[in-house]
Amino acid sequence: MTLTSCTTEKFARFRNALESMTGFRRYATAFLLGSVMTAILAPIGFFPVLLVCVPGLAFLARTAPTRWKSFLVGWVFGAGYFIFGLYWVSAALFVDIKQWGWVLPLSVIVGPAILALYYGFVTLFAHRYRARPVAHGLALVASWSGVEWLRGHLFTGFPWNLPGYAWHWDLPVIQTAAVTGIYGLTLITLFWAMAPVFVPRRRLLAGFAVFSFIALTAAGGLRLALNPTEQAGDATVRIVQANIPETVKWDQDQDWRNLEKHIKLSKKKSSVLSAPPTVIVWPETAISADLQQFPDIAHIIAINMQKGSTAILGELRVDAAMASRPSFYNSVAVMDSNGAVLHTYDKHHLVPFGEYIPFRDKVTFKPLALAMTGISDFTPGDGPHTIKVDGLPSFSPLICYEVIFPGAVASRAHRPGWLVNVTNDAWYGKTEGPHQHLAIARMRAVEEGLPLARAANTGISAMFDGAGRELGSQRLATAGIVDAILPKALPPTTYTQFGDSIFFLLLILTAGAAEVLYRKESST
Repeated sequence: MTLTSCTTEKFARFRNALESMTGFRRYATAFLLGSVMTAILAPIGFFPVLLVCVPGLAFLARTAPTRWKSFLVGWVFGAGYFIFGLYWVSAALFVDIKQWGWVLPLSVIVGPAILALYYGFVTLFAHRYRARPVAHGLALVASWSGVEWLRGHLFTGFPWNLPGYAWHWDLPVIQTAAVTGIYGLTLITLFWAMAPVFVPRRRLLAGFAVFSFIALTAAGGLRLALNPTEQAGDATVRIVQANIPETVKWDQDQDWRNLEKHIKLSKKKSSVLSAPPTVIVWPETAISADLQQFPDIAHIIAINMQKGSTAILGELRVDAAMASRPSFYNSVAVMDSNGAVLHTYDKHHLVPFGEYIPFRDKVTFKPLALAMTGISDFTPGDGPHTIKVDGLPSFSPLICYEVIFPGAVASRAHRPGWLVNVTNDAWYGKTEGPHQHLAIARMRAVEEGLPLARAANTGISAMFDGAGRELGSQRLATAGIVDAILPKALPPTTYTQFGDSIFFLLLILTAGAAEVLYRKESST
């Protein structure tokens, strides 16, 4: 017996076993498959599990006798995926577990279970095609990728851990995102993963899946070869990762020590650069004050900067124009070496329940509302900004999870020369969360063709060029600096010009192919 026939036989037994399952076993297996699929995520990135989990979901959903039970299969699968893929969110509660212990069941189980409802609609939308395995497989690819797009946009959006991020470690493959965006790469990834479903009946379709994988990998390699890393003039960047624990970060008695730690790292002699960096980047809320209201702090930072350099600093900004109702902003200040604040950017895409309470006017229990956001609701800024500083390429600042939103990280009217993402992933400790966040940020660099500097309090600071090459990084839970050249921006990518249009074209083609095959097979 050849290796190919042996593999085919084993997969046939796997398919038959799943399709014959009923009742609790079907849902328990769906939950297990969803849980196992988290192995595709950073820092593991083990793509082969998709070749089991995605077809496995198709086999379980195909034999669900009713629409409701088909929905349940997808929902339970999604519950496994999100419970284990997002467990790290709960790590933030352990910073003050006495106060926040009551939230654990909500963050560990209830939140992911609600998010998993999206996956229930994946299998529900494909249910019509269940009698035709190949058509059902294609319909599942179309519905899954379409639902992921909806997940990224509805209710402020949460496009975290899309299947396309399985390739975060594979530079040639992720170049595809420069054309299709992450949603398009997700659709293509699911199509590749569905190949085993196509083999018994549509070998040509399975062969096309293999061919497209080889072709896109080769095209990505060519893009990398044609776009080497080049420096933008003589600009260099220092990214500071101070690794300040959350238990002391917000302690007012520690404010000056925290500031001194950032300054000390900013002044450290470089082992990479021949001259002091021209840009220094500090992470989100590195300064728990408003530099314009506390010029003495700005002065202390400035006298420790290289003359002529620029600092991009995470700060908390307060607008007290209305004394009875001040406005709070999670901000980035751009400061010159004289201590003058040149620009301020306010985070515009706020985190629900972390930085503001949805339907705030309905939340009348003030102690709960204040506890959820720490001080009060933050006020959102007015969208992506392109900031210009003399002597530097213009840049688009992104605070924390603003970087997870494809197509929304830079102004389309005024394309910047690079992206700056400041964040504070110290909330999540030594978990997978910071690794996932880094992988997501890297994908934005590829989509936009723009270098990206990522400064984290800890977890994980890095510099990427416009093709996603890592030019330097600082390990999780360590203090240090990342010194690198500031790379040139690549020419505008197809994705920056057309957005998700190519994804929607692929979605229509996949859904149309499912319908054609379904009608063709139904008529024979």
